Amino acid sequence: MSDLFTALDLLDLVIASSDGLASEGDREVAAQTAASARSRREYLGDAILIAIAGGTGSGKSSLLNAIAGDAIASTSELRPHTDEPLAWIPTGDPVVAAFVADMGIDAVIEHEDARGFAILDLPDLDSIDGRHRALVERLVPSADAIIWLFDPVKYHDPSIHRDFLADMTDYQRVFLFVMNKIDRFDDAEREAVVAHLTGILEVDGFADPAVIPIAAAPREGTPQGIDRLRDAIELRLVDARADRLKIVEDIREAGRRLAADANVWNGTADGTYDRIRETAGDAEKLGVVLTEAGIEGPLRDSLEASSPGDEIEDLLICRSEFAATVAALGVACSSVRQREGGVVA
Repeated sequence: MSDLFTALDLLDLVIASSDGLASEGDREVAAQTAASARSRREYLGDAILIAIAGGTGSGKSSLLNAIAGDAIASTSELRPHTDEPLAWIPTGDPVVAAFVADMGIDAVIEHEDARGFAILDLPDLDSIDGRHRALVERLVPSADAIIWLFDPVKYHDPSIHRDFLADMTDYQRVFLFVMNKIDRFDDAEREAVVAHLTGILEVDGFADPAVIPIAAAPREGTPQGIDRLRDAIELRLVDARADRLKIVEDIREAGRRLAADANVWNGTADGTYDRIRETAGDAEKLGVVLTEAGIEGPLRDSLEASSPGDEIEDLLICRSEFAATVAALGVACSSVRQREGGVVA
């Protein structure tokens, strides 16, 4: 846990040292991320919180019922059906109960499952009711992990991939992808649909995504694929401590956003500072150097407005110090990811 504390402290230093180098908007977002991460750290316990997200009719409530082995969540053919999020949490776990309460979730059902996870059943992200999408957008970033549920009709909906998943690839270690309603296909069709979805997710930017086929509420018989899904939850999310991995990914992403304007996340090419010094005072040549170095935002504005000499040197020193802090943050985040396992099997 000390590595996580170190990463949080370094993010605070990155935010402080980014003054004048990164945009105020990004600095505000990073400060909010730091506050959220510290809050989540206070709620770290035995259980991780997994949100079931997906489009209209994908069967999120049916999936929760199948995992629970009981009729926990109400289901209906009417769409949209789920109006408010429902939390299914371990009995006698005050930490996750407090976390769920802090998220503003009132509907809570306790369970005796010993595998160490809680589940949020969310409204449809593509609901015609705008309140539902707003709830999903507020709660998904707070969850430790995501089960993204697809159905055979809408799994290739561009809006789901473009508006949501393509922006979440940095968090792929805390994702599970599930294709529901596979009972409607024969074996060959099932393999084709799963392969197609896998390919789409790879285009989104997910590396080697595993898609688990299930039938949460088949037209005949009992649920299918649920044991495999529960095993995947335990291996990829619970054992890998998805809660800690999610926090460190939040911290890392906040640092990357701040580093982007000054382009320090991936280092600086040799000779860049000498080229900046040599072209200072020549707006056209300096602009070319800064563009090649990827330096944008407030730092670029300051460099272009500065005269050669001490003013330029002060800005370059600030950037070097900022870069060193960002590098330390990257190392701390990598250390947490390695210590917590980062299982991607």
